[in-house]
Amino acid sequence: MHKNAIAAVKKQLEKDIESGNPNWNISPETAKYLVTILEQYKPMRVLEIGTSTGYSALCMGEVLASWHGVLLTIESHEKRFATAKKNIADATLSNITQIKGHAPEILNNIEGTFDLCFFDATKYEHLSYFDALKKRLNPNGIIITDNMRSHEEALAEYKKMVEADPQFESELVNVGTGLLVSTYIG
Repeated sequence: MHKNAIAAVKKQLEKDIESGNPNWNISPETAKYLVTILEQYKPMRVLEIGTSTGYSALCMGEVLASWHGVLLTIESHEKRFATAKKNIADATLSNITQIKGHAPEILNNIEGTFDLCFFDATKYEHLSYFDALKKRLNPNGIIITDNMRSHEEALAEYKKMVEADPQFESELVNVGTGLLVSTYIG
């Protein structure tokens, strides 16, 4: 891992975000919040649904590398997947595994459990992500869902279901486009 290489790729992606964010990457503010959560909990295995061009993956992968944590990231869009692949390679991060596919169709093919999951993909599919992954979270595992304010209507049913689940404690965090942070309490 080369800090200069990571910084250069992140800087280029941040310019893309500033110029209108055509690839739907998270904001630098949201990235900073995610990094803070990762540093606090030190998860070893993280799953991201919705790689886009790799900004969030680079931010999480960089901090996870500090304690040998790994990130698996799923993207279905061919062009964004290819761009993310180049960005991750250019950043020299070897702890990120990209998975090409449609999350609801491939989640059951991904083995193992997770300490943290980050949902930032097709909003109407979030319920299927939650159903597939809630039993695969390790104790005190966390699901962070992006776009809770910007896509409030599209995510209303998801929010209602997660907040009603007695195995989770959830908090709406006013960062970026809004985050729902749901901790598995068993």
